[in-house]
Amino acid sequence: MLVVRAGFWGMITLCWVSVFIPVLRNFSRYGKLASGAEVGNGRRAMKLFNHPALYIPSSLGFKLFYTWLLIFNSLLLVEVSYLSYSGKPLCILAILYAFDQPCSAQPQLEIHSLTVSVLLEFHAVRRVYECWKVHRFSGTSMQHVTVSAGGIAFYILAALSPLVDPGVICPLVPRGKLWPLVPGILLFLVGSYHQHKCHKILAQLRRGPERRYGVPFGDWFQIVSCPHYLSEIIIYASFAVISETATQWVCVLWVASNLVITGLRTHHWYIKKFPGYQSLGRKAIIPFLI
Repeated sequence: MLVVRAGFWGMITLCWVSVFIPVLRNFSRYGKLASGAEVGNGRRAMKLFNHPALYIPSSLGFKLFYTWLLIFNSLLLVEVSYLSYSGKPLCILAILYAFDQPCSAQPQLEIHSLTVSVLLEFHAVRRVYECWKVHRFSGTSMQHVTVSAGGIAFYILAALSPLVDPGVICPLVPRGKLWPLVPGILLFLVGSYHQHKCHKILAQLRRGPERRYGVPFGDWFQIVSCPHYLSEIIIYASFAVISETATQWVCVLWVASNLVITGLRTHHWYIKKFPGYQSLGRKAIIPFLI
């Protein structure tokens, strides 16, 4: 659906524009990177939009938009199941119907799209669990409300993307190719495993009462500064491999754009914060490249 794809393109454009516009760059920072933002300084308009009251704890922000993903995607799975059974759309899918032509026959579940939605549900469950039980956020770790709003907007689009291109809105001719399911699911499992492992490594760095940040070691941290970002890109690439749709690949492009930019900022933060970090020979996010 063009609406979902246009939403991704809009976010991609805003992401890259933020690299060159200081105001947007400030708003896109979160966590340890937010400490470099000029909170409350600058011109009157800048001071207003960059007011400290517009920053929330990172722990709250991440819990908020991952919980939202879990709730929203769960509702979509329920609605898709009901649509397949009764042929009648409920709330969210009824809105999708408004942007599409009505079906002339019984809607059907499409195995590739359904697989992506189910895997996204597993991803949401794991991330909610990690936000509550694994991550150890610093008490000073903050994010601008625009980061939280952007996260919620992205996860709305991410949950809708498997359902709209070609999706389950109208009956589909079976694609017949089931082989993409195997490498796609394997990619998802690899990305999920390493992301969870890297999140645990990061959490272990903050076991003390002060929760100071240190240089992480182990797993993919041996080759890149942000392997949890690399894993996220792999996870969404697995969805695109399974679905073989343009919308899903545009989603991957957004995830990669956002995380490559954030990964480069994080890499430079490590270099600035820890003398001798460059001697470790790590790239920022893509092994041997970036």
